[in-house]
Amino acid sequence: MHRDGENDAPIIEEHPAGLRERRRQETQRELSDAALDLFEQHGVHGTTVDDIARRAGTSQRTFFRYFATKEAAVFASADDSARVVGDAIDAVRAGASVVEGIERSWLKLLDRFDAHPDEHIRALRIRRLVGSEPSLLAVALRNEAEEVELLTDAAVDAAGADADVLAARAAVSTMALVLRLTIDEWVRRAELNERASVRQIYLEMRRGVATVARDLEADPPHNG
Repeated sequence: MHRDGENDAPIIEEHPAGLRERRRQETQRELSDAALDLFEQHGVHGTTVDDIARRAGTSQRTFFRYFATKEAAVFASADDSARVVGDAIDAVRAGASVVEGIERSWLKLLDRFDAHPDEHIRALRIRRLVGSEPSLLAVALRNEAEEVELLTDAAVDAAGADADVLAARAAVSTMALVLRLTIDEWVRRAELNERASVRQIYLEMRRGVATVARDLEADPPHNG
């Protein structure tokens, strides 16, 4: 892992998709955009799957090929997160530390986000909806919890008989917290019309958490 990450030029890996995959992505995005528009206009409870499919010019059957629920449709980028988590799991199983495997993968996603400012308004719209719709917040939290479980399992499996389950869970959960705090801070700045790199915010947040981690290495204070 690069300790001086702030001096490293971001590496953005893009792989051209075939025609069928591009069409799949387009349909998924059209459904997600329709859900986002309708949730903003009518709320989650006031919107049906049929409403979303009709707005996107397709059918309920097609909708359920892409999403299990109407709430899940807003999180079309979960596909990206799933790929990143998969990359992190592969890295950990190949011998990388938990922190290194997760960080290497998440930085690729953050770099892609920084490189596509046209996605920033959409990200803010989703965050506002998640903050106002409990059912969407529940999905977001469940997605994060599932990712933590998958990464913890990978770390434990990679360690074998010497696995420290609590340490693995603490490491993965801390990385998830750093990412969540990073996004929260990016949203806060964006709402104030402050331009900010999500990668740079992550590096700042990482330094703060590293300082806390060093403090935690000391013996805990005694009561009284």
